[in-house]
Amino acid sequence: MTPDTTNRQKSYAHIAKLLESASKSYENAALGLEQGGSEEQAYQHIKKARITLEAALPEFFTPHKPLPTNKIVPEKRDYSILKIGLIAGLIVGVLYIFVVYGPTGDLSKSWNTENFQKNVAYPK
Repeated sequence: MTPDTTNRQKSYAHIAKLLESASKSYENAALGLEQGGSEEQAYQHIKKARITLEAALPEFFTPHKPLPTNKIVPEKRDYSILKIGLIAGLIVGVLYIFVVYGPTGDLSKSWNTENFQKNVAYPK
């Protein structure tokens, strides 16, 4: 036998002894009630049996931890499109101001048609 098998065999034998002890405690409680014993003595036997059962089979008496629930995370508003729109609007607005107030180098406002004709004439 492997050491693991012998350890399991020992633990099963220990659990069997604990269950036998719990069974005897329940029998003593029943006999006490049949013979007219006090409720207090029967309660002590039952309490002892229950403690023995908890020691023998702890997996049945430990409360299960509830699974963590997925909490609903409130969605944050996505302002990326608004930011892009504001930046684009700011750029277009600055360009519009440059065009309207003339710092763009647009000489068509200060030129007249005669200057234009002189500058585009074919050289002689």
